[in-house]
Amino acid sequence: MTKMFKQRWFYLGCCLLMAFFTVVGAYAQTKTIKGKVVDVSNQPVIGASVQIKGTSIGTITDVNGNYAVNASPKDVLVFTFIGYTPAEQVVGNRSVVNITLAESTVQIQDVVVVGYGTQKKANLTGAVSTVDVGKSLSSKPFTDVGKGLQGAVPGLTVTYGSGGITSAPTLNVRGLVSINGNSTPLILVDGIVVSDITLVSPEDIESVSVLKDAASTSIFGARAAAGVIMIKTKSGAKNSKFKISYSNNFAWGTPTKLPSFPNDPVAEINTEVAAFARQGSGFDMFGMQAPQLIAGIQNWQAKYANNRTSNQMVKGEDFDMVNGTAYFYRIWDPKKEMYQTMPSQNHNIQFSGGSDKLSYFLSGTYSYQEGILKIHPDKLSKYNLTAGVNADINKWLNLDTKLTTRQYNYDYPYAYQDYMYYMWRWGAYFPYGTYADSNSGQNYYFRNVNGYIANANNCTFRQNTQNVNIAASIRLTQDLKFRTEFSYMTINGMRHETGGQISLWDYWSGGLVLNSTLPSATYNETDYTSSVNKQITSNSYFTYEKRLGKHGIKGMVGMNAEKGEFIQQYSKGFGLMNNSMGEIALVTNTSSPVIYVNPTTSPNYGPNHTWWSVAGYFARANYDFDNKYLVELDGRYDGSSNFPVSGRWAFFPSASLGWRVTEEPFMKEVKKIITDLKVRASYGTIGNQDVNTTVGQNLFLPTMTTSQNSWVVGSAKATYTGMPQVVPFSLTWEKINTLDFGADMKFLDNNLGVSFDWFQRDNVGMISSSTTLPATFGASVAKTNVGNMRTNGWEVGVDYHWHLNNGMQLYANASMHDYVTKITKWGGNSSNSLATGYYNGETFGEIWGFQTVGYFKDAADVTNSPSQTKLQSGSFVFGPGDIKYADLNADGKIDGGALTLSDHGDLKKIGNSTPRYQYSFRLGGNWKGFDADVFFQGVGKRDYWATGSVALPGYSGSSIFLQHQMDYWTTSNTDATYPNPYQGNSSSNLSGQQYWAGQAKNTNYGASGNNFYPQTKYLLNLAYLRLKTITVGYTIPASITKKLGVDKFRVYVEGMNLLTFAQEKIPVDPEITDQSTTGNWYGVTTPFTKTYSFGVQLSF
Repeated sequence: MTKMFKQRWFYLGCCLLMAFFTVVGAYAQTKTIKGKVVDVSNQPVIGASVQIKGTSIGTITDVNGNYAVNASPKDVLVFTFIGYTPAEQVVGNRSVVNITLAESTVQIQDVVVVGYGTQKKANLTGAVSTVDVGKSLSSKPFTDVGKGLQGAVPGLTVTYGSGGITSAPTLNVRGLVSINGNSTPLILVDGIVVSDITLVSPEDIESVSVLKDAASTSIFGARAAAGVIMIKTKSGAKNSKFKISYSNNFAWGTPTKLPSFPNDPVAEINTEVAAFARQGSGFDMFGMQAPQLIAGIQNWQAKYANNRTSNQMVKGEDFDMVNGTAYFYRIWDPKKEMYQTMPSQNHNIQFSGGSDKLSYFLSGTYSYQEGILKIHPDKLSKYNLTAGVNADINKWLNLDTKLTTRQYNYDYPYAYQDYMYYMWRWGAYFPYGTYADSNSGQNYYFRNVNGYIANANNCTFRQNTQNVNIAASIRLTQDLKFRTEFSYMTINGMRHETGGQISLWDYWSGGLVLNSTLPSATYNETDYTSSVNKQITSNSYFTYEKRLGKHGIKGMVGMNAEKGEFIQQYSKGFGLMNNSMGEIALVTNTSSPVIYVNPTTSPNYGPNHTWWSVAGYFARANYDFDNKYLVELDGRYDGSSNFPVSGRWAFFPSASLGWRVTEEPFMKEVKKIITDLKVRASYGTIGNQDVNTTVGQNLFLPTMTTSQNSWVVGSAKATYTGMPQVVPFSLTWEKINTLDFGADMKFLDNNLGVSFDWFQRDNVGMISSSTTLPATFGASVAKTNVGNMRTNGWEVGVDYHWHLNNGMQLYANASMHDYVTKITKWGGNSSNSLATGYYNGETFGEIWGFQTVGYFKDAADVTNSPSQTKLQSGSFVFGPGDIKYADLNADGKIDGGALTLSDHGDLKKIGNSTPRYQYSFRLGGNWKGFDADVFFQGVGKRDYWATGSVALPGYSGSSIFLQHQMDYWTTSNTDATYPNPYQGNSSSNLSGQQYWAGQAKNTNYGASGNNFYPQTKYLLNLAYLRLKTITVGYTIPASITKKLGVDKFRVYVEGMNLLTFAQEKIPVDPEITDQSTTGNWYGVTTPFTKTYSFGVQLSF
């Protein structure tokens, strides 16, 4: 026994001795390794981990990116930092090991913000896309988040009706959800619903997620039927130093496209004279559009055109009086007289930092923009302030608070008229100058658009938004957490408008008189509109997460409640004592100084008081086996005040599955090529409560209307009350069922990524009027769930990244999506009329029209062709040079039949206004401090039937012919673009023409007739490809900026909307969807702009 113990002690001693010499030898080879960790812009990476592989020995980099660690030549140093690709270096014989870390697109997007939490993207089973905030929103010449989201992810469409500084974005995810409401996705900022995405400053955004299928949106319930956009704002980081960041941008914009008056004003007048002659109403319209102008214009061009240095008009040269009528000869260009280069600027400053238990963030933004008008431009200034604090009170309690305030100040000229419309309605000789009054010597404008703008009072709109978010997170156990959130938001608005009558030289009624009562007395008014919008939101939920070997379990259950109230007051007074004193107390019309506007016909101004509420209980369960097989179940029991009690609550479930194929053993051989492959599928139902826009605010309240009878009782007509509206007990939610199949793939060591989705969305029980009832019923047709609609679509995204050995990083990404929406059931149009609404089988956006054959060659051609007399209106008679339509049904006449699906005469589907094949692609890179980014965006196919005189010459009864319309039919120009001129093509003899023209089911575009019924020849092709942004920047090396106490200093220049490739040649930007408020002229609105900007970004 003793011998045995002695042997054990001997062996143990030998082992200890060997271990000792081994350790001594190792320490003898260990030395201090120093180095620096930087990013691809040569900026220091602060707090990066430097660790010896296989050990716990390591350190982190300091504020300059430097580190020091003891290591032997055989050791491998591992460098890691969040958002960067890990790197390894063998020490070898070096004493200095420097490393450049490249951004990791995998890690950046590894965690995705979803409903009430986050998920690893690898385990995500729903259709969710994330926006690259740095490339889409950073250093851009705009203050509107919507502009940065255009083309950012597949499936998300962002459009603007015009280029105005207050133009709001229209957001849409995967197409139309319902004919009711606006199909706008739910927008959440830090988990709280906001009504307007422009309330968020782009500089404050940390991440944006777009949730597209029912599996990812059903957790939000009632208001998420059209998808969800989740925005997470920036916050401070714990254990981080105090940091100051500042950025600015200065920009200047010029119109992308504008109309032009004809280059030859004489040819312009001859065209107008010919068009009026055909109309039969003559010409000489108060000295305009008259042949007597020609000699005077030619004389002015020869003698005075080159020596005019001011806008002062000279009688006898620029204009003259002939037999009591004023004739104007001077030629003007409204592009020079009325448009300016639009300036804008944006400034943001941020403060952030944190200790081990507390972090803070403070951000302030100021922006200023001016509109496109040179005379009295509208001006918009915005102030945003965001403050946030996150604190660990103890080991189990965390408090998070965010306060946001925004001040919105908009100043604009009083709208005496639609300025953009009247700017282009008259000819180049219409007087833009001033003329002195012989009595006072004072200069006054002529009665024209610039005269009204120059004399218009300044109107104001002020809006203040306050938002308070408070959240508490409690860790009940290691796996169980509870979070409660509360938000209170108020939006207070005040609009003040003052008109007044002004003095202008009036020549419209003959002669030339200084008229001090222009325009009419209805504009001699002042009004106030005040509003307050309040919203309270409360969310509370438990989350549980546990991993048991290969089994991953995650669950959540909670409740949500929201309540909103909107109050608006309006008052107006007539008869101003003084134009500059726009107060209702100072009006002279004492008999009726105050009026109220009907909120139904004027919703932006009328008195209004509405309130609403939604509530729901939600749950989600996630399960994964070995991070390979994925299951998610979601459900929400939802209630909305928009529906009657009997149908107010409903349950909406969803389920999704995923399979990470590359985690299977049989994929090991190809994993170097196919790094990651996941297939997924989802199906779910969600309710749509956003139905009031179309069907009425009081959807379930049986309202009654009053009217006056023809019978006179005493001295007045008798008032009677109609029957109440019928509300069926069965009226309930529109149910949105969505099926989605998708795949997410990564190739070549995660450098190449591909994502694809196919989806089918059904709206079951769309609300509309039911089948027509007999008049003896006594009440209007009830709204019921009578319609179904289906949208089929797909989307694909591709991205590729190169990390070269010389530190250069290159990237490219592209996306495309498409969808088609059809009415699969409709109960409110039993005759399948094309003129009164939707029909079974209709493809949404379809445009019906005539097939264009060409022009009538001569009178014999008109006589021998199928009769088109049913299409004539007013004094118009088809003749040589007019449009010849095809007789598709061979009945000898051109018409629309009964305007039904079964009898539509010679009409056919000629196009569709839904944008198809929307795409974008981005190219860029950075190297040694230089960075560049180029972004293209476009639409592959879109048809459009436009009205108004920019698209259709002679549309209105007295409109001008523009330069692009001067190629019209004559006996010597029979292959022209436009037909024989005629004034007044806006009237139609086919009822409901606006409906079968496609767009008018959702807009107010007017009818068109005679030569311009909807037809193949003048159907617009609005497909385009646009260089949306190009950015070039340079980051000054840290070795220089550190000496100045600056961590980072970047300068950049950027261009926006610089190039556009489009087939359509009319002078309207292909992205514009607005029309003039007067006359329904397509594209006559504030133009889009080409923008040039520069700015700096620096941090301390």
